[in-house]
Amino acid sequence: MYEHKYKHGKQKAIMPLDSFKTKLEDSRISLEKKAFVVLLWHTGARKSEAYELARESVAVLEDYVVVDFGKRKKGGEDVPALHIPRAYYAVEPILVAYIKSKRTRLLFPHIKRDTAWRAVKQVLGEVYYPHYLRLRKLSEVGKHFGITHVKAISGIKSLKALEAYIGYDEAIQKEAMEVSE
Repeated sequence: MYEHKYKHGKQKAIMPLDSFKTKLEDSRISLEKKAFVVLLWHTGARKSEAYELARESVAVLEDYVVVDFGKRKKGGEDVPALHIPRAYYAVEPILVAYIKSKRTRLLFPHIKRDTAWRAVKQVLGEVYYPHYLRLRKLSEVGKHFGITHVKAISGIKSLKALEAYIGYDEAIQKEAMEVSE
């Protein structure tokens, strides 16, 4: 992850999937909270985008869970729905099970700002926070693909805002300069 300014202390390392698996499996919280954390892990959505998500904005298909966040927060763009493969960790046993059990207007009716913070801390540990999951996902996408891919899943409009997630790397810069004469 790249340097970010954050008033609660910045976690700079990207948590590996194995660590997330262990922490999620060891957590003793409700299925709703686990599903919320799994959704943040796989989508990089803002906590408020997830807890304000309407039940009708989510579809469970044969191979994917499709999540349509619509127009993103903070002046973001309207991005196409995100397709989370059902084969991804915890999607089938936790997220799909939770989605199929809900019949409320909101997908996460008991989660709000403070509950979102507690859920992330209860799963990942006291030093983590909801926005870390966004930083983690977008930094990973940026590291492997680039700016177009980060914009496609985040809805972030400005290049300045994207810098926090993709940063720059001297090795990548050198590789880019060798593309053509």
